[in-house]
Amino acid sequence: MAICVVVAGVLAGCTSAPSEESTAPTTTAPITTSSPAVSALTPLPSTPPPIARPLDASRYATEGTVCDLLTDDQAVELGLRGTANPYNANDGSMLTCSRNGFDTDRDVEYNFWPDSDVFAAQFGDRRRQGGDDAHLVDVAGQPAVVNGNDPQPACLVTLGLAERQGVEVLASDGKNRACALAMAVAERMVRNTTG
Repeated sequence: MAICVVVAGVLAGCTSAPSEESTAPTTTAPITTSSPAVSALTPLPSTPPPIARPLDASRYATEGTVCDLLTDDQAVELGLRGTANPYNANDGSMLTCSRNGFDTDRDVEYNFWPDSDVFAAQFGDRRRQGGDDAHLVDVAGQPAVVNGNDPQPACLVTLGLAERQGVEVLASDGKNRACALAMAVAERMVRNTTG
């Protein structure tokens, strides 16, 4: 599996090496959301900003629905595997969906936290997790923290949906466009939640 488990401080070690030998070339659609330009990156403040437009994604808070935050068609459009693998934490605090595949150089795994302020946890003392690479960004009107900036093979975006709801998106990309991929996935999740 090319995706590493989301572990603070280990993000830099998560890499997805492109396959040197492939029986058939894979084509992936271009990512329609680019990673934020350096000028659009806001240094992470010590306290989280308020979530001006709270969204309720509770309808995705089951193992049977968590993968619908990013639909199969949207996954294929982004060059990901259309088939998803959902699972939930033993304590029920989060639900995870994995779109890992051996036939693509792009992988995404995301954790949906239906009753935890995972977004606010990125601030304060924990902002040191990402060091200078952690920035505040806007994703389709929702605040998010991106740990990194392309080019890089792995990237984490933590999306604030509501005061106690959020999503962590961990993406890997063999062409070093992992932040663009993570941002594109997060954008589609926001649009699916509002739609």
